[in-house]
Amino acid sequence: MPTFDRTTIVRGPCKITYGGATFYAKGGVKISQANATFDKETDSYGVVGRGKTDFTQTIEFTPVGEIEALAVLFAQGNTAFGTSLATGTDTPLVIVAADATYTFLSSFITGIPSISASAGKTAFGSVTFTAVLKKNGDPMNKIDYYTIGAGASIGTAFDPSKIVTAPYAAMLAGGTPFYSEGGFEIAFDMTSNDVMVDGIGLVDKTFGGIDCTITCIPVGVSETTFDTYFDALDAGEELASATLDISTATTGGMNFDCAAVQVLSLERNFDPGSNRLGTLTLKAKRTFNAGAQVALFTIAAV
Repeated sequence: MPTFDRTTIVRGPCKITYGGATFYAKGGVKISQANATFDKETDSYGVVGRGKTDFTQTIEFTPVGEIEALAVLFAQGNTAFGTSLATGTDTPLVIVAADATYTFLSSFITGIPSISASAGKTAFGSVTFTAVLKKNGDPMNKIDYYTIGAGASIGTAFDPSKIVTAPYAAMLAGGTPFYSEGGFEIAFDMTSNDVMVDGIGLVDKTFGGIDCTITCIPVGVSETTFDTYFDALDAGEELASATLDISTATTGGMNFDCAAVQVLSLERNFDPGSNRLGTLTLKAKRTFNAGAQVALFTIAAV
């Protein structure tokens, strides 16, 4: 009969440090590592081997919702297109667990967490990091991508008082504040462009753009409040825009601002179980000041 040592199965939580900030995860941390390959193929025998073109790494987790390090998670509101995400200096992402410490030597954010501005949900969705070869590294050596060291305690720095869930209100064009049936959901779609070197692989990504969508079910306002954004628009004409402020009076919460948003859609319901106003969808619009781009959004702690 075979024997098995159950102590070889390793489990347990961790803490993550990046850019001077410390994060704890909700739902675990997932590391994905893979050899990117090309097929060595013949007409006679099909694929007879596979060669390496790159070594790829992504790290994904959902922050527990501590409202801190906003400048680390949401630094892309005014990033110039084409900017290097790896920058000229390697930024390590470090995962510390009791059994091991993983250090990804050159890491950067490629997936921005969504935001739930709500009294009934924690603040953040998942964040994704990409890790590449360190500056002046050799792609043949694993230790130039990541290292594994001794484990350590995750410490006592976790502060649950920073997980602030609070009621939020929004103002469009500085008008009457309105609330939302289930909070305000803010989603980001960030794109990037690979910087590849033959024989090396991915060495960087550059900023390709960012989109921001805000959705909510408005309450506390007239059902005709948003109709003005559908009026007096000819085909091809630019949609009307307005400032947007989503904020809370609760200390430790967030303040989210857009210099301009445009109303894309609004649902209306006619049934006994739903509010007349359904989902309102807004998109942030890029604005300029004397030819210079203005931040698409700003986020600050209250």
